[in-house]
Order: sequence, then structure tokens, then C-alpha cells
Amino acid sequence: MRYLREVMRLLFRKSRIEASLEEELRSAQDLLAERYAANGLPPEQATRRARMDLEGPEQTKERVRDVRPGALLESFLQDVRLAFRSMRREPAFAGVAILTLALGMGVNTAAFGVLHSVVLDPLPYREPDRISLIWCSFRQMGAPRAPGSGPMLKEVERQTTAFSSVAGIWVGNATIQGDPEPEQVKQALVTWNFFDALGAAPSIGRAFAAADENAGPPKTAVISDGLWRRRFGGDPAILGKPLRLGRNTLTIIGVMPPAFRLHFPPDANVPAEPQIFVPFSKGLESAPKDLYYIRLLGRIKTGQSLAQAQSDLDAVAARLREGHTEYAAENLTFTAAPLQGDSVREVRPALLALMAGAAFVLLIASVNVANLLLSRGAARRREMAVRLSIGASRGRIVRQLLAESLALASVAAIGALALGWAAVKLVQAMRPDTLARLDGARLDPAILAFTAAVAILTAVLFGVSPAAEAARIDLASSLKDGARSTGGTRRRRLREGLVIAEVTLCYVLLTCATLAILTFFHLQKSSPGFDPQGVLTFEIQPGSGPPEGKVNFVRELERRLAALPGVTAAGAVSHLPLDDYPNWYSPYVPDGIAPEKARGLLADQRAVTPGYFRAMGATLKAGRLFDDNDRAATAGVVIVDDVLAASTWPGESAIGKRLQVERYHGAGFETAKVTVAGVVEHLRHHSLTRQLRGQIYIPYPQSPREHLSFALRTPGDPLALAAPARSVLHSLNKDMAIAKVRTMTSYVSRAQGPVNLNAVVAAIVGVLGLLLAAIGVYSVIAYSVVQREKELGVRMALGAEPRDVLRLVLRKGLALAGLGIALGVAGALVLARLLESILFGVTPFHWPTYLWAAAVIAAAALAACWLPAARASRGSVLTALRLE
Repeated sequence: MRYLREVMRLLFRKSRIEASLEEELRSAQDLLAERYAANGLPPEQATRRARMDLEGPEQTKERVRDVRPGALLESFLQDVRLAFRSMRREPAFAGVAILTLALGMGVNTAAFGVLHSVVLDPLPYREPDRISLIWCSFRQMGAPRAPGSGPMLKEVERQTTAFSSVAGIWVGNATIQGDPEPEQVKQALVTWNFFDALGAAPSIGRAFAAADENAGPPKTAVISDGLWRRRFGGDPAILGKPLRLGRNTLTIIGVMPPAFRLHFPPDANVPAEPQIFVPFSKGLESAPKDLYYIRLLGRIKTGQSLAQAQSDLDAVAARLREGHTEYAAENLTFTAAPLQGDSVREVRPALLALMAGAAFVLLIASVNVANLLLSRGAARRREMAVRLSIGASRGRIVRQLLAESLALASVAAIGALALGWAAVKLVQAMRPDTLARLDGARLDPAILAFTAAVAILTAVLFGVSPAAEAARIDLASSLKDGARSTGGTRRRRLREGLVIAEVTLCYVLLTCATLAILTFFHLQKSSPGFDPQGVLTFEIQPGSGPPEGKVNFVRELERRLAALPGVTAAGAVSHLPLDDYPNWYSPYVPDGIAPEKARGLLADQRAVTPGYFRAMGATLKAGRLFDDNDRAATAGVVIVDDVLAASTWPGESAIGKRLQVERYHGAGFETAKVTVAGVVEHLRHHSLTRQLRGQIYIPYPQSPREHLSFALRTPGDPLALAAPARSVLHSLNKDMAIAKVRTMTSYVSRAQGPVNLNAVVAAIVGVLGLLLAAIGVYSVIAYSVVQREKELGVRMALGAEPRDVLRLVLRKGLALAGLGIALGVAGALVLARLLESILFGVTPFHWPTYLWAAAVIAAAALAACWLPAARASRGSVLTALRLE
């Protein structure tokens, strides 16, 4: 407490303490002078001797200040005051340094804000670190991240010892009947314990109980907050109200919170916002063991780790393979993946690349400011020498310079927060689907702490070299009148080394940014296998009635839609390209290959109507398209894409080949022998940048699915067809809902979103890095010209031409840039490999990119060197020689 009292007195009564110290020092000096005078010394000599014994009043005061309570705090506050006073004295220098740092730190704040909200921020569930996805792996089929079946889910639930609960989910479409009109929504079929395993609960009502799983159709439902407000007007008495879903009437037992979302990885095909949750029936366990469509989710028990959960799943998989021939034949295994990390597995590489690029910009900015401080330090050498000569310690000088660096970084951090948060808001406005959690980004303590840490680290990065140089000042040479020493060869080499490092970092950054931008341009020019221009799409649910009725309804609807004015082609498909509807893929077996040898052959399967390929603008490579003669009762035919045809029958024509595929017949799936009737160009269904599997198309009458997406092609505005299409549908069935009325170009734009975002960010980061590097080269060369003014004057006095001086200065700057580029090539070759997963149409070792980056940086260095070189070549010989 006494120590704290002394510190508080020091902070708030400093003037009184300093006056007391001054009085005490004067009294001590007077007593010593009186003692020497009493011994016979004259008064002037006695006073001088007393001063010498006290070793100087200011030095003595410093020693007293260094040992009293709160000395470090007092010294730090004094250094900070001096730092801000120094910034006020040199506003131009401070402004340039702060702006440079604010740009570098602002990019890092923005990058961390995105990374934190999307990757690091815990999922909004109870104990999210204990939630694990359970992926099924069928090694014989080549499917490492597959869904499971109902019997499999129940077996895992019974046999596991590491999970407190195991749940499942599958999301499809459903139609709400009633006023004001039918509405198609996303419906999630879940096990009764799904919400408990996920760690979420309704805000109104209750979640499902075991009794809600009935042998027949579901009886209860939990709805989303959005559906409750939109469809039911936010009725507080919603519990117990009926909900007509197709032919069934359910009772609403709960409403989820407004912010509730599902955060599954994209390849799980689980949309973020189902509007209705209904429980699976008790018949789930008696379903076919090889009907794989349910996504498995588990909550790890308290005290169990992910590794222990994986070991437990390995044991369960071994027992299932021993007890069930279906699983043994597929070599079934399980993989536990934390939901937190797996949900951002695909976007993580791009965000880490963004963080790396931001770090490079910050390093370049730090090197720039370090060079500015070194230049300023050369001008302040005499000031520092004077401080040292009157008693300041070298440690105090270093602390003062580091405090100035920290003051610059602190002011820059405020600007960085504003710039960074504005950048985050700009990314939010772009609304990339892969960064869905970015909507919840906020300026929370984690981002403030990160910016503060970056400010401190940056202050150390750019402040250490100038402070170290100041600590090595030679007093004798620095105090000479007219001394213009720059610290000799060591200081010059340090500045040049910093510029080389700056150019190296800029080269790596510009190379990687160019690769990302090239990916954007390649994607714009690449064909998705169809023509999205002039195509309107919408979804319907033909219903779960007899297959014949669905087929007839769809055929008549397609005929009437094709007859609409302005429609040049109309067709339907069970799974629209680039949509988020759960995928349908399964094995296929070509004739002549034993089933056990064909287990790795998988293909995406689609049911299509005759007009689909024309409506989508797909290209027929060989054979024919489907027509109205391809009915349920006729011979089975399929159309395959060129990828599957080339991999299955290399060097041969696929037309007329026979194979076994999976078809849907209303009550479930069956295998059937079919003949290849045509080959079309591969349509990119999942991603514009990745090709996952080949594709098999089946005539809709031979595999009538319960979900269809129609495509209408027109030379005019596609959205103008929305109202006529809705009228045609309701003329056939007034209770059928139409959903997701969108143009095909909107699907393509959404799929391009991540690449577009990468390109925009890469361009901004690359330009910033190039600009900062050019400024760095300019500052070093300009300062070098000033220091060599006498030398250059002597050269010109001895006969050197202005062009010789120009060439001399340019050669020096370009030599530094060339060495930096050479080192940058090595760094880029290593780091570009990390971008391979987000590149498209270009490899990490695309040599024109490396040449382009070298040329751009060389041009920037030449431009940065030209102005000081031209100034030096126009210098006056007499002025240069008069300097000494």
C-alpha cells in the first residue's frame, strides 16, 4: 500500500515532488560548499567542488528518479509525452509513417476479422467443441465422405461408448398447403435427439422426444423463426397449431430462435436454414442397410477426446463389417471430424492465404517505416549525441526511440481499426455464400486485442533497427560541427538490406495475387458445360403419388411451358447444376466388369425430361437426346457425359454400351440394365472449379423423382416468364407450390462468388504491396543521393556527364530491386504451392506470372529511382563542392 501511495503521489503530485527534490539537491550542494569553505577553499572553488562531488545536478536527479517507486511508469509516460511532442514537431514524417502503418495494419485487421468470425469464433451451439460429424467411408466405392443409412445410424448409436448421443439429418423439399397459397420450403428429417446432439433448443415450445418418432408419417414439427413470422404472423399461440404438409397434417410443438442456423460443410448437402424439422419414423432401422443418405452427427462425452472418439468408431466399424456382409463388401470405416473445423474446411485455405497476404503487406509497411526512421535517425545523430553527453544513458535513448515507434503504431492502430472494419463491411456487402457466418461479425474484444498486438509487434519490427543504431552512436564524430556522418557502411548496408527484403516480400505477394486474379479470368472464360444466359429456373414437388401420375403431370407441364410465348425450350431435371439440393450419386457397373472390380465406379445420377438439355444449352457429343418414346415401359436408356465415357471406355464409342445403374421407382431404389443412347458435354454440377464425378442421365419416366427443377430458355428477359410459368402450373394443380424462381446466371454468379472475392482481395493486397515497395525503393535512393551529393559533385567536376550520374544512381536502385526479385522467386515457388487448392486454369508454377511480377516490380523500381537520379544529374557542381 505504501508503494501504491508513492506511485499515486508521483502521478498526481509530480511538481511538488520535483520541487522537493530540487530543494534537497540544493541543500546538499550548499552543505558541501560550506564544508569546503570551512576548510579554507575560496567560495567559488568550494561551490565548484561541491557540484563535482554531486556528479552534476541533472545526473543526480536521474539516479534518484530511477530508484523511487513508479520509476518505470514515470519514465514510460515521459517517453510517450516526448514521442507525441516529436510527432507534432514533424507532422509530415509522422503523417507518412502513420498512413503507411494504418494501411498495413488495417489489411491485417480486416483479414483477422473475417477469419475470426468465419473460422475461429465458436459455433453458436452448446459446447460446440464436443460436436463431431461422423463421415462414412466406402473404400471399395471410393467415397471417403459419404452419408450413412438408417440401420447404420442405429448400430453406431447402440455400440458407441465415446458419444453421449448420435443423431442424423436429411434435408429435402416439402409443400405447405393452405392460405394464402401453397409454399415450397426446405424440410429437415431428423432423429428425435438431433437438437440435443447439436446443442440447440427451440425458443418457443419444446424439441422432439422419443415418442415423436412414430411408425407412420410424422405427427409433430418444429419450425424456423422466419417461417413462424412469415406464415403465421408471429402468433404467440403457435404451439399446437396444425401445419398441412403435403397430404399430412402436423402439430407445431416448437419454434427455433431467430439466429439459429445449421453449419455443415458444403459437401454434406445440408442447407443452413431449413424451415421445418420433422422426426424420422421408427421404420428408419428397418430400411435397407445400403440406402445411404443420412448425415450422421455425434456429441462426444465429457472427458473423451476426438482421438478417443475416432478409436471408438474404428472398433464399431470393425464389428459392423464382421456382422454385416453389406458393410464388409464396401470395407466400411468411419471418420470423426469436428463440426467447427469441418464446416469451414473448403474456405479455410483461402482465408489463410488472405492472412498471409495481409502479413506480407504489414511486413512491407514495417520495412518502409524502419527506413524512414533510419533516415530520420541520421538527421538526429547530433541530437542523440548531445543527450548522451549531458548524462542520458544509451538504454534511455533506446527506450525513447522505441516509445516513439509505439506512439506511431498506436495512432496508426486507431486508423487501422476504422479501415479494417470498413473492409469487413465491404466484404459483408458482397455476401459470399461460403462466408455465411461473416454476417455475425462484430468489433469484439478479440479483434481489438489482435489489433493491439499487431501494433506492438509492428512497433518492435520497425523500431528495433533505428534504436539499435542510435545506441551505437560515436559521440566524438557526431558532435563535430558540420558532421554529416550516416553511420558508415553498416548503416548503409542495413538500409539496403531492408529494401531488398521489401522487394522480396512484394514479389512473393504480387506473384500469388496474380495467380488468384488469373484464376478469376480463367473462370470467367471457362464453360460450365451449359449456357446460363436467358434461362429461368424454378422448383416444384410433383408429389409422392403413383409414378404414372407424376410422369403424366410433368409431361403435360413441360409441354405447356414450352408453348409459352418467348420460350424456345423447356425441360426439367431432378438436380439442377450448382443448386444446394442433396446430391444423388451411386455406383454403376459396365458390362464385362465383375461387380467386385467395379466398386470404385461412382457417378452423379440425374433424372431428366426430353427438353432439358436443349433448355440448358448443353452440347450433344454423340448419339441422341431423350424423346417422348423413352417411357417407363420401354427399354432402359441413359445419356452419359464425356468424362464418364472417356474414363469407362477409353478410346471407344460409348454409344450402345451396356451398364447397370440405380433407378428410383417410387417405393425406393432398384438396379437396372440400361443402354447408352447419347453422350453430352460434362455439366459442372457442384463447382465451377472442381470436377468431382462423371454423370449419368436417366429419362424421368424411368426414374420419377419427387423433386424437379424446370429450366425455360428464352431470347428475352428470363424473369418475365415467372408469372406465366406460375399460371401454367396452377392451371394444372392449384395446390402445387413453385419455389426458387431464379435465373441460371444467378446460380453461376453465386458459384463464382468465392473466386471473385479472392481476386478482389488479391488485387487490393497486391497493389498495396507494390505501392509500398516502390515508396521504399524511392526513399532509400533519394536519401542516398542526398548523402552522396558531394561525391557526385566531385565526379561531375572531374568530367562526368549528367547521363553518367543518372546511370550510376539508376544502377544502384535496380541492383537492389534485382537482388530482391531473385530472392522473391525462391520464396514464391515455395508459397505458391499453398494456393493450389484455390487455383483454377493456372498452376502454381505458371512461368509467365513470375516474369510478369518481375517486370512490374522492375518497372516500379525504375520509376521510383528515376526522380532522385534525375535530380542528382541536374545538381550544381559548385553547390555540391561548397558543402564541405
